Amino acid sequence: MTGPIVHLARVSKRYGNVSALRCADLLIERGELLAIVGPSGSGKSTMLNIMGTLDRPTSGTLRIDGYDVGGLGDRELSALRARTIGFVFQQFHLARGVPAIEVVADGLLYSGKPRSRRRKAAEEALRRVGLGHRMLHLPHQLSGGEQQRVAIARAVLGDPPLLMADEPTGALDSRSGAIVMELLRELNDGGTTVVVITHNRDIAASLPREVRLKDGRIEHDTAAPRLAEEAS
Repeated sequence: MTGPIVHLARVSKRYGNVSALRCADLLIERGELLAIVGPSGSGKSTMLNIMGTLDRPTSGTLRIDGYDVGGLGDRELSALRARTIGFVFQQFHLARGVPAIEVVADGLLYSGKPRSRRRKAAEEALRRVGLGHRMLHLPHQLSGGEQQRVAIARAVLGDPPLLMADEPTGALDSRSGAIVMELLRELNDGGTTVVVITHNRDIAASLPREVRLKDGRIEHDTAAPRLAEEAS
């Protein structure tokens, strides 16, 4: 597939009388690493839900991996999401009392693959995030940073081209957060498009591209000069 992996054109989202996202234009090329940053209430969560196809725009056009989301039914949209997008959240959402390898393997529970293949894929994903030696540990036996890496392994299990990380360091100390951010950079170096949703300006400033939101609008995009030059 060629072309941008995410394209928002005049996308808005309203909840009743509240405009959570206003006329957003955003183009994300394959292989980019960027931050979407803003304070609470700026529209970050709404943009995450829209780009992650967890919610539909009220108006405007959204294309993910070349597909016009507005023209897809719920089943088609679920299939697109399953093969295209991995999600990492601030809270790790790891089942208590379940070893890391099973937590990750459960990400393929509805894939139709036999348990042995699911476990093998989970083992490879855990090795990919540096946890090959912790596969049989339970969540409470892992540090916060290790738990987040398990969550990342689960998110990249099917090798999705797009990874959405929502405040991935928000529940971590600074050292663990730095390790997780380095892992996201390594995944990006391997070809994964990584979008980090954050309120942390330092994290946003450390990434190659920064998109700032305020009151539901894109206030600034550090890629704007490049995009304007490409369009001319």
